[in-house]
Amino acid sequence: MDILNIMWGGGPAFVSVHKVHREILRFGEPGASISSLLLQGGEAGALAEVGEVSCLELSSARIKGRGLNALRRWFDRRRLAAVLVSHQPRVVLLDGIGVAAYVLPILSALSEVRVIALFHGHKRLRPDQVRLLQRFPADRLQLVAVSETLAGDLERQVGRSVLGGRIALEPTTLRASLKSREDAQRALGLPVVATGRTIGAVGRLVAEKGFALLIEAVAGWLKAHPGDRLVIVGEGPEREALLALAQRLGVVDQVFLPGHVAEAPRLYQAFDLLCIPSRQEGLGLVLPEAVIAGIPVLATDLPVFREQLAGDCGLLASDRKDAWEVALHQHLQGDLAALAQAQQQGLDPEGAWLRFSESYRALLR
Repeated sequence: MDILNIMWGGGPAFVSVHKVHREILRFGEPGASISSLLLQGGEAGALAEVGEVSCLELSSARIKGRGLNALRRWFDRRRLAAVLVSHQPRVVLLDGIGVAAYVLPILSALSEVRVIALFHGHKRLRPDQVRLLQRFPADRLQLVAVSETLAGDLERQVGRSVLGGRIALEPTTLRASLKSREDAQRALGLPVVATGRTIGAVGRLVAEKGFALLIEAVAGWLKAHPGDRLVIVGEGPEREALLALAQRLGVVDQVFLPGHVAEAPRLYQAFDLLCIPSRQEGLGLVLPEAVIAGIPVLATDLPVFREQLAGDCGLLASDRKDAWEVALHQHLQGDLAALAQAQQQGLDPEGAWLRFSESYRALLR
């Protein structure tokens, strides 16, 4: 085998990470044999597009637990070592520090294997994790981060070179896959209306995505514009709390939560404006997806977004409700097309994709 991609698990929470690894794996040399292995289980349709996918079906307790689970982990690692020996990969791609911490001790004995550890988000590494990365032979381990900002942070923590391989999306394919506005709204289960604007958001319904802040900030606008609506695409533990908040603010009839939608990247034309009020982001794929689709974006001013846009166009320096209220009113009353055009120029989708493809193709050689 040429390339073995090892990841934590599958399912909706891992969709974005799987998509990134799928795009990277496609840069393997023509005819390369590619497989993916999930430590846990779950659906991994994106990875199945580039090769066979198998699962070890390990629980978090077995991977990280103590006592009896630590003993089980010894046997689990022996099983994983047997898998690695049978596959005989030339390159192993690891999904972040969690997978690296579990797999690198096994890979240290396989001297012919080259390892790429790909980091997707900011995290304070534990001292034992830093030592693990420092002690692995430097000529066999390449640390890669999905942004220059993250690469700099990791270099300071680990004291080793980290490649900043900014993630990009193939714009031509994405644009060609987009549904029309009416079809996209139907796919989201929305009433198709001739008037009124649709404010969108996409992401897991968890606190760090900031969707409660968004509902609070947009409530006044929705009350003043009864034909407009807010649509948050995604699923997660905050669903009931978000609906209750919309109810308290008197806008529940204008707030739609259609749940997880597998084809969400094809549905951006349903929106007039996309909002990303996240407190933190690793990959930040929603922003380039929307910009490539021609949809203007308002987002928290996070390093990953500033790097993608080559500036601060549409970025809010504050995560306070009043700042978002002002920005929403300003842009919804202003020229959204001009914002979309400026962000398109900043993102430079074609140039970003060229740099991304060249960088990762070289890594997998």
